[in-house]
Amino acid sequence: MDNYINNLTDLISNCPMENTYKMSWCRALVEHSHNDPNQKKIHFDKLSELIFKYYWDQTIFFNLEQGPNIKKRPGIHQIVRNEIQQFIKIYGPKPVNFIRAKNKINIDIKKISTILTHDVSWRFLILDSKTYDIYNYQKGQRHLILKYPELIKEFSRLLFQLINYRWSQKLEDLNNAPRISQKVRGVDRDKVPKRKSLKKFKPFLDIENPNKICFLTDKPIANNELSIDHIIPWSYMYSDDLWNLVYVKKSKNSSMNNRIKKNKIKNKLIKRNTKLLQMLDSKKISSKEVEELRLAIDKDYVQQFWIGYQG
Repeated sequence: MDNYINNLTDLISNCPMENTYKMSWCRALVEHSHNDPNQKKIHFDKLSELIFKYYWDQTIFFNLEQGPNIKKRPGIHQIVRNEIQQFIKIYGPKPVNFIRAKNKINIDIKKISTILTHDVSWRFLILDSKTYDIYNYQKGQRHLILKYPELIKEFSRLLFQLINYRWSQKLEDLNNAPRISQKVRGVDRDKVPKRKSLKKFKPFLDIENPNKICFLTDKPIANNELSIDHIIPWSYMYSDDLWNLVYVKKSKNSSMNNRIKKNKIKNKLIKRNTKLLQMLDSKKISSKEVEELRLAIDKDYVQQFWIGYQG
């Protein structure tokens, strides 16, 4: 493994943590590199929205504390909690993940960036009196120059897993709650609605796939083996969405065990959604499901949720 990645994993594994800032910071760097590996100069405003997203999902679903003192919570976490309170007043108490709530909330990006400037950016690099050469940064600035974003992308899955593990360890110290590691990944079946029947999606899927070809194997499915499945797991999404549902053989469904599929499956789903929407529009079919599919394509939900599930 490259020495650069060794240094980064050393920081993730061993950096001192009073709260969860450093893990949210590092995860944002990895996600940004995963999305744009050619961008070395990164403004803190870009990282601020990602960090807000992490805290939003962990707070609105599981109310996880991110620091040791509930009377003086970490500033970014308190910003998120305040916004959640406003969101609930307007839209009700049902939890909504960040990607869906994003256009309905106001994020104080500048304030979060200021906190990152003063409290996180430079501290993350220091371990045992040694400053690691992960990125170039001068105190007080609101941007950094990342050394090897393309290398971070290459090892992103490993880094996501390590960050989530360390984040979970810290949260276990801060919260008296079960299954912390699942909650960091956004997975906890006890906290979300029970699964509903997916039969209502069958007419839509039939339009694009009338011959019932398995999405994973490209082979026809016998009637007694036909199943509708989520590509990005339900236990992460907490919802049933046409853009995330496909026909699969039952044995394939049960063998996936909530593991995210390979990138080629993700790309295949993106193409399927575009084709399905075109066919629905050509037939002038209008419904809530169709409009949600249209929104998912417009907002690139497959890519966004796919990255969010990593680790």
